[in-house]
Amino acid sequence: MNIALFPSAFYPSLGGVEELTRQLALELKRQGHGVIVLTNRWPRSLPRYEDLDGIPVYRLAFRTPDACLKARVTCALSHRLIVGQTVNILRRHRVEVLHVQCVSCNAHYALAAQRRLVLPLVVTLQGELTMDATRLFERSEFARQTLRQSLQEAELITGCSGKTLADAEAFLGYSINQGRVIFNAANVEEFAAAKPYQRPRPYVLAMGRVVPQKGFDVLLKAFAAAGVESYDLLLAGDGPERAALESLAGDLRLGDRIHFVGRADRKQVPSLFAGCAFFVLPSRADEGLPVVCAEAMAAGKAVIATRSGGAPEAVIDGETGLIVAREDVEGLKRAVRRLAENAAEREAFGAAGAARARLFSWPAVTGQYITAYQDAARLPSRLNPLATALG
Repeated sequence: MNIALFPSAFYPSLGGVEELTRQLALELKRQGHGVIVLTNRWPRSLPRYEDLDGIPVYRLAFRTPDACLKARVTCALSHRLIVGQTVNILRRHRVEVLHVQCVSCNAHYALAAQRRLVLPLVVTLQGELTMDATRLFERSEFARQTLRQSLQEAELITGCSGKTLADAEAFLGYSINQGRVIFNAANVEEFAAAKPYQRPRPYVLAMGRVVPQKGFDVLLKAFAAAGVESYDLLLAGDGPERAALESLAGDLRLGDRIHFVGRADRKQVPSLFAGCAFFVLPSRADEGLPVVCAEAMAAGKAVIATRSGGAPEAVIDGETGLIVAREDVEGLKRAVRRLAENAAEREAFGAAGAARARLFSWPAVTGQYITAYQDAARLPSRLNPLATALG
């Protein structure tokens, strides 16, 4: 089967969707399928085409008319050309199914191409309605319209968690009959075999974009109050809130017990997980399915996560880790202290997590996506004549 992946962002940008799409493309190729990636060309200095690990990657100017007058005029002038380029690429690669990974401007152009070619469309939701740092779907009617059309016209919709699908149903106002949950995946074998990051003292790990939604300020307060003086806290990631967190760490008198690692590359991440005592996800927003939880479990580590989005579907409370309420400094403090002081429980949670992590392996998850593609191809087209005519 020949598949076109339309991610909302892709390499060299770094993030969950980017890495998920890269790994999915590589695993599809390993399993004998043809795969290409089409994504927004931003920044414009990036090449229009390149081969990445044997995967053809096309970057096109996926402009949308939802900003200023200049943006609307530019989109109107370029839209037909970009749609035509997209269609030609899909024809050249004899694409049989389109897969939108996280809805943004990518979905607008995937829909236009689908209407021209009448190809089956699979849309994967990644918590767009709750986790977008720019609040795109709150401020943009065009973005809401694109999401609504994507869900209405897709042959099949997957969500990275049951919570993500439920959020989409609430957005639409009706049940999604053609929906199914496919968890985000992790490089389970790589994390299981990683060599531990070396530090002179044991450390608790947190990782992610340093933005308000991630709740790192709550973690700093809980860690300072937990009284676990023999542990350090490592925060891997970067973003606009870093200076504020560094200031907060000073106010809390954490001193050299907290270390801001900055953005970790793909080689560093498994090592950081392998070396930690346990992992904490303090998110205050509804995560779709936080892949960092799967990575931590694959590394055999206990996880503390907030009851946000799909995190409780990944981390089983009392079995692979602990679930606490969002914004609950006291509850998070107790959980940190509990795991810091109980090595036997940490090890038991870690062992159970390592077993559960097999559900998140790339071969397993890719197999579910292939089934979704095949099922979507068998379903009658959901395109209506008006949509086809307007494509």
